[in-house]
Amino acid sequence: MKGGFFFILLLSITFIFNLSAQKKAPDSTFHFHNDLEQALHQGLKYLEITQRKETTPGHSYQGEWQTYMCLRMWFPYLGRKKKVEDSNCFSVASIHNALAAIYLAYPKYTAIPNMLDLSFDRIMNYKNEDKFNFWNLLPPNRKLKRCDTIGKQPLVRRPTNYKLRAKYINNAANVVEDADDTGLAYTAMALRKKYKNNTPDTLKNISSIFNSYRDLDRKNRHWFNYMTGNDHETGAYLTWLANEYQFKHWNIFKVVAHNATFYLPFSECFPHPYKPYLPYGSNDIDGVVNANILYALSLYGELNSEGVNSSIKFIEKKSKRKKYDRVGIYYPNRYQFPYAVCKAYANGIDKLKPSTDYLLSYLINTQNQDGSWSSRYVVNKKDKLQSTAYALNALIYIGNFEQNKTVQPIENAINYLSKNAIANEQGLHWDGGVFFSGGTVVRNILCWKSDAYTTAIILTAFANYNKYLEQKYDIAHSKN
Repeated sequence: MKGGFFFILLLSITFIFNLSAQKKAPDSTFHFHNDLEQALHQGLKYLEITQRKETTPGHSYQGEWQTYMCLRMWFPYLGRKKKVEDSNCFSVASIHNALAAIYLAYPKYTAIPNMLDLSFDRIMNYKNEDKFNFWNLLPPNRKLKRCDTIGKQPLVRRPTNYKLRAKYINNAANVVEDADDTGLAYTAMALRKKYKNNTPDTLKNISSIFNSYRDLDRKNRHWFNYMTGNDHETGAYLTWLANEYQFKHWNIFKVVAHNATFYLPFSECFPHPYKPYLPYGSNDIDGVVNANILYALSLYGELNSEGVNSSIKFIEKKSKRKKYDRVGIYYPNRYQFPYAVCKAYANGIDKLKPSTDYLLSYLINTQNQDGSWSSRYVVNKKDKLQSTAYALNALIYIGNFEQNKTVQPIENAINYLSKNAIANEQGLHWDGGVFFSGGTVVRNILCWKSDAYTTAIILTAFANYNKYLEQKYDIAHSKN
């Protein structure tokens, strides 16, 4: 009897001890959580209202969100400074994938599935066999050959509303499919399978698409990679899913000569009418593109495929150097690389841990006193909102907040973004920053912006941190 009494007493003491040891959320945390909830609700309202509900042929398409193609200054073949709406796979797929991640964490947001259905259908319009393109397939804006008859020409890839005048630039816009859009589209398929349990199996072995284009045994090198110190024979994934120009014996002087004569048909840089164009004739290696591919492969359980370890080593090398302004050819914002790498790491690519250690140090040391981060001045005048959105997501994806001492930096960043949000009758949103560029010589001149894109990735950070608060303090239970 005594033994039973002491056993019950021991259980009671243990229960009381555990109850007292359980972390109780302070009032400030409840308020912070409520503010995040409200921002999520209003931000999703904005995305729901601003998503296109119907197609306006030749202008905009059902399921997408407004995106702008921006030229900062006059440039040969591209014309004068302008800001024109553009439809592309990258923006709609990125927003779709952000919304899917939020919905998987919070199924209570019942407006999201309809947005996902509309945007997913739009993404599939960019598919060409098993690959995806950046732009829509549309009638040319002008004659591309002397013998052309307007209205009877083959379709080409081109901007939706940005008028290109010269034959050369029209032919150059007709780009081949790329690994970045392809990876984002297959990510959308995998996420769709998660939130729609009745969908058919997505394509298996997507790694074979990317493995066909790697930095191995090449007879060409991109001058930008050469100038920024990306080593040859890295085994990392290439950006464009097409064969590049072949030199018998490559050297940088030959590339310079071809680029100097870009307007002549014999140059590797010359685009031909109706033939899908690989920009500059040389494939390239982009750190952000590699991280996006790894993320897609992780969703398909294909991290044992060839190319993965080489890509991870490439990313680690670039992370260690901390020259993030130049890691992404098509991504001039220095915080987009940490964002992409840390997102891939958070999805189970443990071998990216050394890279995230370098990135964590960089993120902590470069945060501004007001909680923001800044890119270079030439990138949309330091692009503080976009930089902060990327850096905040990166810190959250790295995780281990207490161990890494990132709770305060994260909450400072959230406060900064909250103060700079725009609230109106449509809901809550943020001014769009530069999320993509034309690359190389125009990487700081020709860029894409979207309020919806920036809003979507900020809401993803808010949702992920909100989930952390709920789990740490059992807020949902406490409210009840």
